Amino acid sequence: MALKWITIILIALCGSQAVAKKRAVKSFKPFANKIHMTKVETCHVEGDAPAKTVIILKQWHLAPKTVTRGFKEKYPQEKNQTAIYQYLQDEVKHQAMSMIVSEGCEGTIDKEFKPTFNGWDVASLKGQASQKGYDKIITLAPLKIFAKYGEQVKTVCGDSDALIQEGNLRLSNLRGWMGFYTRLSEDRQATEKSQVYADSATDLLKIPRTTGRPELLKQIKDKIKVELEAFHKSLKDRDDAFVKVLQAQDFKKAAIVIGGLHADDLKEKVEKAGIGCEVLEPPGYQNDDEKLIQDFQKALE
Repeated sequence: MALKWITIILIALCGSQAVAKKRAVKSFKPFANKIHMTKVETCHVEGDAPAKTVIILKQWHLAPKTVTRGFKEKYPQEKNQTAIYQYLQDEVKHQAMSMIVSEGCEGTIDKEFKPTFNGWDVASLKGQASQKGYDKIITLAPLKIFAKYGEQVKTVCGDSDALIQEGNLRLSNLRGWMGFYTRLSEDRQATEKSQVYADSATDLLKIPRTTGRPELLKQIKDKIKVELEAFHKSLKDRDDAFVKVLQAQDFKKAAIVIGGLHADDLKEKVEKAGIGCEVLEPPGYQNDDEKLIQDFQKALE
């Protein structure tokens, strides 16, 4: 009987020591990414803390067909793109992020992902992943993350190729009509130099070449307005595609790497979907695209 009681006491003592040890373990501080980002906006979701949070990273990127592989040239986008990659890498290393979403492509980025961006694909990036300067390679940052870290983090594309092409077409049209408008506005006297542009514009509009300059400028402005509205629609439709991806995926914290033109509309739609968010502006970000759209809008005033 005495032996039985001794055994019971020893078990109790061991249990109390285990509890004491458990309570003595210090909790870790929340992970703080070492890459400084400027917080631009925060989503305000009603009710309890949202189950999902997404970090919207504003990127300044090259056109995907601009080949950077094999070139020693310094690109102005390098600082921004390097900061985004380093930020994502830090999150992955600390297991603080479960998904990364990329613009510019469709589907899941995995070992079967074949598209190339700026001359780089998964295989070529894997060949450079352990080399010095890998973080400075300019291509899709999420693609670089997958090439180096594989399945440690889910990497998906949230975009629509068809909508990307639609947006590119509208932007090209806008640049063309804006060129006509600028040149013809600067020379309203219809000199020989500007008449070449006037003839080209009237031919595209399918109106007589004898159309007066004021009427021609008015019709060009109407074209700018139509193309600008169509361009904005393509952006918003792409943002809808990103939100659908976020809603369909299971994650606690994710990041979207996307051009700054999307940020405001995407933030509102993410917020409306009940997903928490922060909009971050990385070092080196330039709002060239926003300024270009503002120029188009000014022409309509």
